[in-house]
Amino acid sequence: MDKMDKKGSIISVKNLNFSYNHNQVLHDLSFDIGRGDFISILGPNGAGKSTLANLVSKVLENYRGSIEIDGKDIRKFNSRDVAKLVAVVPQYTNPGFNFTVSEMIMMGRHSYISRFGMEKEEDYSAVDRAMEKTETLSFANRKYSELSGGEKQRVIIAQALAQDSAILLLDEPTSHLDINFQIEFMNLFLNLNRKEGKTIIGIFHDINLAIQNSRKMMLIKDGRIFDFGIPESIISRESIKRVFGSDVFVGKNPVTQKLYVSPNFTPAIYGDTSYIKSDKYLKVHVIGGGGAASPVINLLHSSGYNVSCGVINTLDTDVDTAQMLGVPYVTEAPFSPISLDSRNKNLEFIKSSDVVILPGVEFGHGNFSNILSVKEAVRLGKKVIVIDEKHIKERDHTCGKASKLYGKIIKSGAIVIKSVNQILPHL
Repeated sequence: MDKMDKKGSIISVKNLNFSYNHNQVLHDLSFDIGRGDFISILGPNGAGKSTLANLVSKVLENYRGSIEIDGKDIRKFNSRDVAKLVAVVPQYTNPGFNFTVSEMIMMGRHSYISRFGMEKEEDYSAVDRAMEKTETLSFANRKYSELSGGEKQRVIIAQALAQDSAILLLDEPTSHLDINFQIEFMNLFLNLNRKEGKTIIGIFHDINLAIQNSRKMMLIKDGRIFDFGIPESIISRESIKRVFGSDVFVGKNPVTQKLYVSPNFTPAIYGDTSYIKSDKYLKVHVIGGGGAASPVINLLHSSGYNVSCGVINTLDTDVDTAQMLGVPYVTEAPFSPISLDSRNKNLEFIKSSDVVILPGVEFGHGNFSNILSVKEAVRLGKKVIVIDEKHIKERDHTCGKASKLYGKIIKSGAIVIKSVNQILPHL
């Protein structure tokens, strides 16, 4: 049975509190990390992430509570004992002297070499294995100071691997690297985790990098654990807003099917809208399809309006946007014409709305009832705004039926604008 199959906690933290000069920075933290886990720790600057890492690796002491590794209190360990259990990969290392690469990596064996002892064959073997994994053998005799940033980080990782410890603690190891190095190093850590059973604990600024690779994630805010669990259970628009104070989209990567986080674009990108005051009681219904509604509902939602959307296909990006923003919507099965039930639900939204917006939707026979619903909105006396960025004839796949009805909607008094950034002044 390999290490990945062994059960139980390799790290157990109970009621952990820590202060710098009477300023408490960690408050009653308790959690367990399983053997072979890949854990990411995220939180804003000053949340206590690095402090926690320094306590687990025994760089810092004088804490209250308990930290156990392999069931043993680390207070009973000396620095050499801890180094055999936990290897730290920092984001930068300045050795102070101009060592060669091989000398730097051999320093990872200090816990195995007595104070006045010499390196043994097992030490050289461990260093060779670490250099092979990190592809540093080709420049083993070069000076560390002569290396590029990516090469230096390889050496730092190799030094940690030479410790041959069960736990790797990553303190933002890729934050200053190009994306190609970030991917390369994260793949290395994943291989160490999955193939060798190393327990990985990483502090990251890049939420997506953490989501992509982690089995579990810990969100820390103001020195307290906000949440701890699998990414799907703790990463949401609301949790990111509460921890980081940022409004984001949380969706699924269409390739990996894992969560991804991206910024929520504010109305500022549509020009200067600061002079416009939104009426939060104004209900705006957006006709969707093919992603045409997404920028509209994002703008309206970000501006504080009460928004709904429909009818949209379950595989449509408009559904993803509505879900991310918490906007109510009417949906239809993929590759199916809009059913009578869905059309009626859409009409109910229209009847309860003050404004109906028709973006540049592509019309076919399957979603033709959407444009019929806009004609009904005109009949009901609703304010209708039509975004005419792309001529209707280029979007009409109904042999002219949609174009004919579109013309009637405009003649009936709909407000015609040319782009999304013109919506707000007309509400």
